Amino acid sequence: MATSKVVYNGGLRTTSTHLQSGKEIITDAPVDNQGKG
Repeated sequence: MATSKVVYNGGLRTTSTHLQSGKEIITDAPVDNQGKG
């Protein structure tokens, strides 16, 4: 059974959503990999 859903938003950013609570975590690639840090 899945507990989270991860979506690639483009621009080296992902959003992970915890399915039970709906809480989100947004992550970016590090600056040295051309991300936003």
